[in-house]
Amino acid sequence: MSNADRLLEGAMDIHVHCAPDPRVERRGSAIEFAQQARDMGMLGMVLKSHDYPTHPVAYTAAQAVPGVTLLGGISLDAEVGGLNPAAVEATAKVGGRVVWMPTFSARADRQLKGLDGGIYLLDDDGKLVPEMYPILELIKSHDMVLATGHISTRESMALVPEARGMGISRIVVTHGTTMSFMTGMTLEDMKTLAEMGAYIEHCAHVMMPLTRRMSPSDLVAAIMTIGPQHCIFSTDFGQDYHPTPAEGLRMGVATLLQAGMEEVEVGMMVKDNPCRLLGL
Repeated sequence: MSNADRLLEGAMDIHVHCAPDPRVERRGSAIEFAQQARDMGMLGMVLKSHDYPTHPVAYTAAQAVPGVTLLGGISLDAEVGGLNPAAVEATAKVGGRVVWMPTFSARADRQLKGLDGGIYLLDDDGKLVPEMYPILELIKSHDMVLATGHISTRESMALVPEARGMGISRIVVTHGTTMSFMTGMTLEDMKTLAEMGAYIEHCAHVMMPLTRRMSPSDLVAAIMTIGPQHCIFSTDFGQDYHPTPAEGLRMGVATLLQAGMEEVEVGMMVKDNPCRLLGL
């Protein structure tokens, strides 16, 4: 067994996209991804959609594939009513664990694509809009994970300290190194957010040929600057042009090792930190 295979045992990928998807073709269903994850020794995965709450899918797939932990959540995009506390509460009541801020409906994401409009979390004074507070209260009361989604760096820098001040302890900056390409989030920004108590997520997706092409050595340098104890490594996979998530995580782990990271550091990012974030 290789070092990468061994590190995959007990790993939790917090960022997996599965079929069905109304926008794009996916590599497989939740059941197919769960079977591969179980067979490769992973603890499990968190399923994510830009369009619908995923925990019912995770719950059902877990019945079909015993021996693997599957969790879901909700992205606060237009398809679920945007900043909709009723949707968050329903997700919490069925066991959903993660609340992503807007992704494809975020103003920052739409601007990147040359589109108008989108959901913005701040008012003219740079404070969170009132609609955010019932959502944050629900995340706190149900001990859910707050994830930043595709919002701008400015929004993230306002959201994280406000959430921490309200007593929300489970926070993750969604694919921080990807956001450096999308919204200009800097390493100093990521360090600041980590110091506030947020985990910084880095996805194998950022290194792939058809996405950001970030070099493995640059990703490792970024992680070491922030500190592996503050980071999570996941995949953001499920696209038809990428490896399946479990194999993608194995490949990503092997790549980080080849780029100079220590096994204990990689293990921290794929096992210890995601499990702490999710309360597993």
